[in-house]
Amino acid sequence: MPKFRFTLVSIFFLFSISFYAQDIPKKWSFAFQLDNRFSNIRNNEVTVFGAKIGFQYKRITRVGLGSSFIINPVYINYLNKKLNKEETNKINFWYFSVFNDWILYKNKKWECFLTEQIGYGKPSFVKEISDDVVSDVSIDLYVNEITGQVNYKFTSWIGVGAGFGYRNLLNNKAVLKTTFDSPIYIAKIIILPEVFFKN
Repeated sequence: MPKFRFTLVSIFFLFSISFYAQDIPKKWSFAFQLDNRFSNIRNNEVTVFGAKIGFQYKRITRVGLGSSFIINPVYINYLNKKLNKEETNKINFWYFSVFNDWILYKNKKWECFLTEQIGYGKPSFVKEISDDVVSDVSIDLYVNEITGQVNYKFTSWIGVGAGFGYRNLLNNKAVLKTTFDSPIYIAKIIILPEVFFKN
């Protein structure tokens, strides 16, 4: 008798899991986005290219992973006090991140949301003298970005977006925060490939 009860409970449990699993696609959908963010490093304008991939839950939130990198390196001239001469540093910057979108409003065409992404990356400071690399310093950076964004869909699979926010380093070094903390201006192309996977 106990074995019979256990079997009935097991069958009911498996049936519940199966029933719930069939309901998941109605709640979750795949999401992929490309975006350009305009920012600056030491008052030099830069373009940051990014890509995000993840899942959207109903009309409430999106979560996933992303990557970003600077398209145009920044060249900064500074005075080397030891040598009493001007030198140049070339700065590159990239990072990976996890993101979360809080969807505030959504209909068939428009979407308004807040995004936070926390990432890890590395800037590269390269000193060049007469086309020779003298030093290449690479350190860890911890990035936090918060933005408000608006998306508009032209069709069921493509749209555009715009937004504004701020990039803030979680590192404590003042020289890094002075270099990389910056307002962010967003202009992006949105690709929604989940439409091709619908039955």
